[in-house]
Amino acid sequence: MSISETFTYEPRQSVDTSNYRKHTSSSALQRALIDRFHTKVTEIVKGLEPTTLLDCGCGEGFVSEIFLSEMPALQITGFDVLPDSVELARLRNPRAHFTAGSIYEIDQPDNAFDVAVAFEVMEHLHEPHKALAEMARVASKYVVLSVPHEPFFCLANAARGKNLDQTPKGSDPDHRNFWGRNEFRDFVSTELDVVQITGSMPWTICVGKVRG
Repeated sequence: MSISETFTYEPRQSVDTSNYRKHTSSSALQRALIDRFHTKVTEIVKGLEPTTLLDCGCGEGFVSEIFLSEMPALQITGFDVLPDSVELARLRNPRAHFTAGSIYEIDQPDNAFDVAVAFEVMEHLHEPHKALAEMARVASKYVVLSVPHEPFFCLANAARGKNLDQTPKGSDPDHRNFWGRNEFRDFVSTELDVVQITGSMPWTICVGKVRG
């Protein structure tokens, strides 16, 4: 059974976000890529052996659902800037705690969670350095991040005729940051000690260890 098949909740409402569309796509290719990504990040997070985790930019709670299925004892807290997405995350994951909030001012104490994660969030931000510093502040051990692997992400979209009117061609209109793997490693290393840089095409995944 694939990890994506652990999804059990069909929400009574939907939201029009790129995250929701991506996770509910009927495309077999899209589902295969998402499932492979979920498998990879779950393997990485399980290896860090957290007891507490903060899901920054939790969206509709798809990844948290998988984490709770694979790590039933894990205590998950999450937040997102979109209240409608937070409501769906709550419905999907009644054992977790989700609130509306900003990644620029995370309403949690220093070192409050073993691991903080942000999947497909940083590329959307006007101030990614500020967000990274906040995640490093609230995590006590590790921060796990994923972003599109550029330029392959844009090229893959352009090859299938998607977002051809964007600059760079093929890029998502909501994306503001475009990192290659080495550039993203350098970005993360401004706040954390990078211990793993890997990926699940077309995404880069980085694990940073909290300093000091």
